[in-house]
Amino acid sequence: MCVTRESQYLLTGSEDTSVIVWDLHTLAVKTKILEHIAPVLCVAAIVNRSLVISGGEDSAVIVTSIVDGALVTKLDHHRGPVTSVKVIQDGDILVTGSQDGTVCTWSVDNFVLLSTISAGVPIHIMAVTEDNVFLITLQGENELHLRTFITGTYLHPLKRHKAKVKCFCVAHDSSRAAVACTDQRIYIYSLHSGQLLRTLSAAHDIAALAVADQDHFLLAAGGNRVTIYSFDTEDHLTNFRPTKQLKRRQTKSTTNISMLQHIQLRYLIQAEQSELIPISCLEVSRDGQLAASGCARGLVRVWQLSTHRLQATLNGHIGHITCVTFSPNNLLVLSGSEDRTVVVWQLADNSSSLTYKGHTAALQTLLMMSDGRRAMSGDRSRNVHVWLVDSGIVLHSASCPSSSIDVTLNMKYAVLSEGDNSVRIWALTEGDSGDEKRSVSHAERITCFALTADSQHVVTGSMDMSLKVWKLDGGKLSQVLVGHSDIVTCVAVSITNKTQVVSGSWDCNLIVWDINTGTDLHLLSGHLGKVTCVKVTGDGSIAVSGAEDKTLIIWETKRGLALTSLALHVPLLGFRITSDCARIVVHLLDRGCLPIICLHNTPATYVKIPTYAAPTKDVDELRPLAPKRPMRRLLKKEVSLDTYTWQKKYAHLTSAAMMAQVDERLKRRFSVSASMEEISKIQEAKNKDLGSQVSLGPEQAALAQSQHFDQLEALWNKISPPRRRSNKSLSKQSSLIERVDSSDEDHTPVEEQEHMVE
Repeated sequence: MCVTRESQYLLTGSEDTSVIVWDLHTLAVKTKILEHIAPVLCVAAIVNRSLVISGGEDSAVIVTSIVDGALVTKLDHHRGPVTSVKVIQDGDILVTGSQDGTVCTWSVDNFVLLSTISAGVPIHIMAVTEDNVFLITLQGENELHLRTFITGTYLHPLKRHKAKVKCFCVAHDSSRAAVACTDQRIYIYSLHSGQLLRTLSAAHDIAALAVADQDHFLLAAGGNRVTIYSFDTEDHLTNFRPTKQLKRRQTKSTTNISMLQHIQLRYLIQAEQSELIPISCLEVSRDGQLAASGCARGLVRVWQLSTHRLQATLNGHIGHITCVTFSPNNLLVLSGSEDRTVVVWQLADNSSSLTYKGHTAALQTLLMMSDGRRAMSGDRSRNVHVWLVDSGIVLHSASCPSSSIDVTLNMKYAVLSEGDNSVRIWALTEGDSGDEKRSVSHAERITCFALTADSQHVVTGSMDMSLKVWKLDGGKLSQVLVGHSDIVTCVAVSITNKTQVVSGSWDCNLIVWDINTGTDLHLLSGHLGKVTCVKVTGDGSIAVSGAEDKTLIIWETKRGLALTSLALHVPLLGFRITSDCARIVVHLLDRGCLPIICLHNTPATYVKIPTYAAPTKDVDELRPLAPKRPMRRLLKKEVSLDTYTWQKKYAHLTSAAMMAQVDERLKRRFSVSASMEEISKIQEAKNKDLGSQVSLGPEQAALAQSQHFDQLEALWNKISPPRRRSNKSLSKQSSLIERVDSSDEDHTPVEEQEHMVE
């Protein structure tokens, strides 16, 4: 089988002795050639001459027309099955190899034999480099030999592999060869030295190899999979540290194509040409159009997921970027760094609008709340701040776990984890006892948690092999999910399907749960290593999982079936998906580029993540928390703001002449159903019954007079309860309240008790 260089025709040869030319534009049969009398083993095409060349077990090389299949010529020179035909030098030279141990070159102009190279043993596969310098032949089952193409001089073997060779191909740079063997390995050799450069492992048998243009990718096909490897010359290093001498590289990745889904893998263009800096963090916007990544150099890059192009490079930090996040409206990007700052970036003009400097340690986590006005950030000193994005004013701050933070969509609760056996639930609103924190715990360390879209529950996974569902309001346990046989490492929930939870574990499996009943709906088995991360689409129909076997698997949660898998061949730290899983952005270990996986014909539907529209009251309350003013003393009924209060406290400093004025004012103020005169008469009658009074000095008389007023007040309150005054009258006396309270700092315990009672 072969495809013409212009991708216009596909040529196939079969054991039924026929050669068929397929039109790739119409997918119809263009020509069927029936000139062979034995199975066809190899085909080639010369499009500019409209010729098809084929070789078969009948030892013949047949040249026919690609237009109508008419016979042009038949070459009967070989004495054994023709196993390989190649066209070189822009279609001027034809090279044929046979099991008779010879390689022949022919002129395409008149099909005259030009030269013959004798190998001495049967030739099964043959290849010629693009510069026409080297001839590579497979002799026997695993013997590869290198010769000069012009003279046929033997150079050296390629013999580091032990298994049987299935196929091989040559790079466009004419210096490397890729050899696929039955041990599911691909061996990369240097043609100049014959040394083995590196070995690639495949997860399936390999039937064919091909090299993409410019040698960026190596394609391996076998079964129903096509695996794509990076074929750059220095990409055999799996883990590395950036140095000044490193050239630009791209990560090696793999794409598997199943019959159910078609997946396309793209690579983002490296922004750094001279040095490759590993990516430290990434995030995808809510609308699935943008991705943001940070690196150790302090740069934040924003990428377009639809065109896989770099949209902006944001430079404002002097330290390692540790976290990035998007605003709900996708107009802002926030980045946190080891320089202890958070920078707010405007994507409209790629400028910074604010630098928040409230932290005293390197940033660890960062997110924006659903209203788009508040951000929550945590540092390595266990300090968590809630602050306004437009002004940087701190609304809340606390010392609590900060390694992992999430906030509910209604912004009432924040869940914080430090990697111990408990997570902290922080009530953010005053209506729910603002700043209240409660903890929920497992028997062993908690490894993951997820908040449900209805802001009602948090699901936690633990090393005790269980998951627990907790109510955020009160922190009560509502469900326990038991089914894994090893540590639970990841958990994910959807937006619309509120009862579905998907979890992954070190037992290499995933489980789809119903949190209402606690039953496991499906057991998803397919990974060969520990599952480390999982994401679910907005509608809950698709789940994507990553594992230590360096693969991604896409699952249909309704039936519990694997749709397709992708072998990355590089350890992955995590990934992000869009709401409909049309794009998957992968974070690879020690890699400076982001693979963007495009899932075509995804069965998931796009679900918009809910945004929070804050009421006017909530918006007005976005202000810094000032220290509470000291509580003013409660107003004493009708008498706390007049001269009576002054006389009661300082009667010993006033003259006796003032008392008459006080009595007159009391009469005016207490003009209700029971007057002060009547009350005084009642009290005087009681005093007469007590007997004669002892004569007192001036100070004692003043004290007795003050006590007399207290008794009058208590008696008046008992007989005639005061009328409740309106707020308007209270506001008129507010200035006097301040003067009275500010002038008197000393209150006796008896007076304080009176205020509390009143």
